[in-house]
Amino acid sequence: MSFYYQERPAGPTPPGPLSNKLRLYHVDMNPYGHRVLLILDAKKVPYEVCKLDPLRLPEWFREKNPRLKIPVLEIPTDQGDKYLFESIVICDYLDERYTRNPLHSRDPFVKAQDRLLIERFNELIKGSLECFDTNFAFGNEQIIQTVNIFEKELESRGTVYFGGDRPGMLDYMIWPWIERLYMLRCLNPTKFDEKRHVFPNFADWGDQMQLDEVVKKHASSPEDNFEYYKNARAHSMGYYL
Repeated sequence: MSFYYQERPAGPTPPGPLSNKLRLYHVDMNPYGHRVLLILDAKKVPYEVCKLDPLRLPEWFREKNPRLKIPVLEIPTDQGDKYLFESIVICDYLDERYTRNPLHSRDPFVKAQDRLLIERFNELIKGSLECFDTNFAFGNEQIIQTVNIFEKELESRGTVYFGGDRPGMLDYMIWPWIERLYMLRCLNPTKFDEKRHVFPNFADWGDQMQLDEVVKKHASSPEDNFEYYKNARAHSMGYYL
C-alpha cells in the first residue's frame, strides 16, 4: 500500500501556501490528530504534516488559531487556504470530499447509529483518564461498561469490523483510544488479558485492527504510549487520552 505523505516540523515562520495537497497541523502522539491521520491514509489523500511542539507553539500558529485547537486541517481553495477544526468534523469532511473508499455507511440509519456510538465512546475517554489519574480507584468500571456496549454491537452486527468486512469510520474514530487502552497491560498484564474472554468480539476486533495497514502506519507501542502519557501529565500539557 502506498501513502501520500510528507512531514516537517513547525518553524518560526508559517509554511507556504498549498497547491495539490492538504496540510495537517498535529502534535505527535495526540489521539485526536491520530484520528485524522488514519482517515487521510484510508482515503489515500495527498497530505503533509506540520508537527507542532505543544510547549512551544509558534506565534503564527497562535494568530491563525486563537483557540489553539489541535488538530487543524488546512485546505487549498480558489479563495485561498482555509482551515477546519475538530477531529470528527475534519474526518466527516474528508469522507464526503474524497469519494474513494467511502468510510461512512450509505445507509442513513446505520450512519446515524455510528455517530451515536462515537459520541457514546466519549465516556470511555473520560473513564480512561480517571482510571490512570486515580490508579484505578475510579474510571475502571466506566471503561468496562462502555466496552461492553461495543462488544454487544459487534455481536449484533455479526461482522469483524463495525464497518463490515473492512474498517469504516466508526472503527477508525475509536481506534486511537483503544490503542492507548493497551497501556493497561503495562500496569497489570494479567488483569488486562483476562478480560479477553469477557469481550471476545471486541478483543478479536482489536487484533484485526492492529493488522490493518493504515493502523500499522501510525501505531505506537503500549510502552511508548505509557511513557508519553506520564510525561505529558507531569508537564501539564493538557493531554487527553
